[in-house]
Formats: sequence, structure tokens, C-alpha cells
Amino acid sequence: MSALICALGFGLFISLPYESRYFGLMAGEVLVVFCMWFGLGILFEGNFYVRVMSVLLPIMFFTGFGMFGALLADNWLSVVLMSIFYGLITYVMFLVENVFLVAIGFKTVPLYRAAYTVSLILLLLSAFFMYDSLFSFRTTYIYNTLFSILISGLIFLYQFWSVSIELPDDGKDLSLRSYVLIPTLLVAEMTLVLSFWPAGIFKGSVYLVSAIYVLCGLIQADIRNRLFMKTKLTFLWITIAILSAILMVTKWN
Repeated sequence: MSALICALGFGLFISLPYESRYFGLMAGEVLVVFCMWFGLGILFEGNFYVRVMSVLLPIMFFTGFGMFGALLADNWLSVVLMSIFYGLITYVMFLVENVFLVAIGFKTVPLYRAAYTVSLILLLLSAFFMYDSLFSFRTTYIYNTLFSILISGLIFLYQFWSVSIELPDDGKDLSLRSYVLIPTLLVAEMTLVLSFWPAGIFKGSVYLVSAIYVLCGLIQADIRNRLFMKTKLTFLWITIAILSAILMVTKWN
């Protein structure tokens, strides 16, 4: 029921006139937060930090996909199809967050690894939509960098939380500076470079999502004490492949 309400709210948002969509975006984010907390049964209970973390991914996906979809919604059929897609993804996010909330208390939830994998995919998808929307505004490198700090900061904060809840102490002894701040600055610096690099909107977004994927993989491996040499080499080769692709497909004319 909550996923259905969110889908209807999303459809109303992208059907608004262009001058009203910023207000609709904020109203939609409030609706998503309420529906997530109500659907998960934590509207008036639970740790505040956990409640905030549980809605970060839904908010990021609504914001990113909403801004992306608002550029494509030019007829009622596209509005209906995007609303259905959003509703299905929202239902999946309910399942993921529910598993995470249970894992906080019991640690040995069989579905945790599957839920984490799905959350990572949705996190990367949300990142693509948000960065694609950011580059679509064609703002200056200063605004691109500042908004990138905000976007990537939320992404790595959620990634840190989703990985650390499997630990006995929920990651309370881990450093947010190492797992959130430093990766955020790295992605922001890459965004700064891409603001001058003739990569285009789509390819620039893909490059940033690829960098986020590598950093999320390293964060996960390090938090779980599985950052072995083989893992480092794997992500090193992925990074080299990404950089090579950026150089080879770039057209300077």
C-alpha cells in the first residue's frame, strides 16, 4: 500500500507544470519519508539515526529518478510507465530496508547479503540518475563540485551504514572520515575534472558511477576485513579499465 501511494505521488509530481516541480519534488520527498517509516513500522519508534539511514536510499532514488523522469515525461503513457517502474523499485526498497532493520538486531539474517547486493545496485542507479540530472543543468564547475559533495556524501554514508550493520557493534568504532569523507572528496574531485572534460552528460554520469562502484567495493571489503591483495588487484584493473575507456572515447574536436 505504501509503495502504491509513493507511485501515485511520483506520477503526480512528474505531471506538474515545470515551474511547480521543485515544490513537487520537496513534497514528494516528504511523502516518501512518511510512507517508508509508516510501511516499516518505525514512524514513531526506533533509533533516530537508523530511521534516517533507512530513508536515504528511497529519497535519493526519488530525487534522482524524479528529476530524470521529469525531462522525459511528455505524455500520459510515459508518466504511467515511469510511475509503475518507480512503484516496483519502491516495493523492492521496502524489502531491502526491512531486512536491514532486522539485521541490526540479529546479525545473522540469511537474506542480508542478497538485500545488500540489491541495495548496492539501487544505490548506483540512484547515483546515475542524480549525476545525469546534475550535468543536465549545465551549471559551472563550482556548483557541480558542491552538489557532487552532497550527492556522493549521502551515497557513501548509506553505503557505510548498509555494510556496517552486519558487524557486532554496527560499526560504531569505525571512522566516518575514512569511509565517507575521503571517498566523497575523491568523487567530487572527479566531478570537477569532468566539468571541463568533453565527456557529455551520459558518459560523465557513467564514469562517476563507475568510480563510486570501485570505492563502494573497497569500502565493503575493508569494513569486512576482506581487503586482500587479490581484491585490491581486481579493483585496480577495473580502475585502469575505466580510465582507459575515458581516454579512448573522449573526442576533443
